[in-house]
Amino acid sequence: INYTASRASRIAIFAVDEGILQVANYQTPRPLDHFLKKRALEVRTQQMVDLILPEFSLIRERAAAGGGMADEAAARALGKNLNPFARKVDKAVAFWSGIVQAGPDEKRVSFDIPETFSGQLRVMAVAVSDKAMGAAQKRTLVRGPFVISPNMLTVAAPGDEFLVTVGLSNLVEGSGKDAQITLSAAPSEHLSLTGKDKAILNVAEGSEGRADFRFKAGKHPGPASVTFIARMGEEESRITATLSVRPAVPYMASFQSGYAQDAKVKRDLPRQLYPELAQQEVSASASPLVLVDGLNNYLENFPHGCTEQVVSQVFPLIGLMNHAGYAERSEETHRKVAVLIKRLRPRQLPDGGFSLWPGGRSVADFPSVYVMHFLTEARELGYAVPGDMYSRGLGYLRTVAARSATDRETAQVRAMAIYLLTRNGEVTTNDLVHLQEGLQKRYKEAWKEDLVSVYMASTYRLLKKEGEAKSLVSGYTIGGTKPDHYSDFYSPLTQDAQYLYLLANHFPERLKALKGKGVRQLVEPIFGGHYNTIGSAYTILALGAYSKAVLGPVADESITIKQLIDDVAKTLKVTHHPFVTAQPSVKAKAVTINGDQPLFYQVSQAGYDLKLPEKALTEGLEVQRDYLDSEGKEVSSLKQGQEVTVRLRIRSVGQSAVSNVAVIDLLPGGFEVIRSSVPRKSSYWNADYVDIREDRVVFYGSFGSRVTELRYKAKVTAAGEFVVPPAYAGAMYNRSVHGRSVATHVKVSDSE
Repeated sequence: INYTASRASRIAIFAVDEGILQVANYQTPRPLDHFLKKRALEVRTQQMVDLILPEFSLIRERAAAGGGMADEAAARALGKNLNPFARKVDKAVAFWSGIVQAGPDEKRVSFDIPETFSGQLRVMAVAVSDKAMGAAQKRTLVRGPFVISPNMLTVAAPGDEFLVTVGLSNLVEGSGKDAQITLSAAPSEHLSLTGKDKAILNVAEGSEGRADFRFKAGKHPGPASVTFIARMGEEESRITATLSVRPAVPYMASFQSGYAQDAKVKRDLPRQLYPELAQQEVSASASPLVLVDGLNNYLENFPHGCTEQVVSQVFPLIGLMNHAGYAERSEETHRKVAVLIKRLRPRQLPDGGFSLWPGGRSVADFPSVYVMHFLTEARELGYAVPGDMYSRGLGYLRTVAARSATDRETAQVRAMAIYLLTRNGEVTTNDLVHLQEGLQKRYKEAWKEDLVSVYMASTYRLLKKEGEAKSLVSGYTIGGTKPDHYSDFYSPLTQDAQYLYLLANHFPERLKALKGKGVRQLVEPIFGGHYNTIGSAYTILALGAYSKAVLGPVADESITIKQLIDDVAKTLKVTHHPFVTAQPSVKAKAVTINGDQPLFYQVSQAGYDLKLPEKALTEGLEVQRDYLDSEGKEVSSLKQGQEVTVRLRIRSVGQSAVSNVAVIDLLPGGFEVIRSSVPRKSSYWNADYVDIREDRVVFYGSFGSRVTELRYKAKVTAAGEFVVPPAYAGAMYNRSVHGRSVATHVKVSDSE
């Protein structure tokens, strides 16, 4: 871009795709019109509304801190359920020169236009000197000798075979009616051609032609691309089309754990994973704190994002910062806390409570109190917690503390709110007395065996009322939670972990009575796979507090870890961070652990499973999926360009309604979701939240024994033969309740 100015000045030059400007309705700047426009009489005002309505200052502070839609967009962008093998997208054509010097002498700025761009650019400039200002614009057409238009699908699974149709326009002047053009295709490492790699086309000047190329996705996932090159004599154009090769299963994290009195362990690795993004780790120690890394891996890789779950991914980390073995992770934890607070901002409602999902309009009681527990701990440890968010959250806690308790769960939420208010310096004696009177009236002495009594005891100790504290803390016992008290946020593990956490923080003298047996009893549900996000988070907090109070620093331990590949054992290199840890190969079928004293251990696996499930699975939930044509008939073969209805049918089996269920529907390659068709409700059913991604749709809600039918539309964009991933349904807080449909294949014929 060459430029001059009538006098010495400073200038900013822009060149932007005209299509972008049209979408944004952008007008070239007119600085004179802006600065010399007519102005009405202005009046400066001052106000005292902050003195009359203090909440107004909080609203203003929130706006200044970036609340509102921007935070909502950031929260959504940070969500999980993303395809990590993301295809590369075309760069937008937008250039800014920065502020440069201009004058009567011609100068130049330059930039590279991406090879994928063909169209019109608007070039704009705004200049200013001490005595003048001005603007100018021109348009320029960017095109090569040929326009190549590949119809590339966005996602494929390993083994998929598909057809790519490439349109070719001949723009070479004077090439005539019988111009012969060679069009070739060069795939990247994740793709292979199953047919010809080039085509000879006769395309007249100003006309269009077409060629078809067949590809097969390789065995390994990753971002893939195909470069198409058109040549005629010395004229050449090229374009690169991209797609993602991703497994036909969702990313999953799991781990095994246990306690070995004889310090000898052999555990199979039940999952065979793709090497890409696989994480396998084995840790062992005499300290139960070794289980923390496995639980952390489970939380970090958890694919869903309700308010409790996003807090549980970070909350335990701040509890570990006072433990010497985790101090080196301080910087990363500070970053995660800051990101979490940004995610929580748009979820906080006017009364100070928090919704369970982004965009929710109703407060979720337990998650809101849980958020305030996290913010209280973070604030006490010196993390940056926004004052407006915190003060509004305290207001919500006061509301909860003043409520009447209708059952044991609401009584515990109320006790937690009173406890947190007390930690924030408020005198809560009256609230405690009212809660205790209500519990005594409704449950006689039985309530003293519940965790609510331990929260109340901890609060009394904070208030320096030792008699009341001691009388209430002794009723609860680890493993004493009754089966009829189970629910999403109130599993035995969750209750026992909170008990240990409260003892470590407020009744350390009682920890010695637990000894090792009590801690082993606490983590027993984890050994059996009965853990969830809230239970994992509280367990990490509890083990961290217990280890600090009772066990002290971790000493160097003599532990050997081996992996077995084809029955050949190999000793693995171990690290101490802070426990003995090793990373077995994805080819390993089993691991062994040997030490010289009783030890706890954990074996974690996270990644994509190599094998597709061959059978449907129904364990408490049943899920079925099929595709319907325009007449509502089930189909297994389709045509390119066709719209199909995706039908999901979900129900609980052998039990009452299951709450907080995630239904994950991965799309086959060459299918695109029609976003406007995805329902938030169906007949009597309402979704808690719906997450729509490029290659999947995720529904969250409750499902009963009556079949819930969910329908949405998808467009078939590519011909070929594709794996149809199984649909998954799972209770997020009861990992034993889940269902899965079977993987199949679908054939899509060319539209012609």
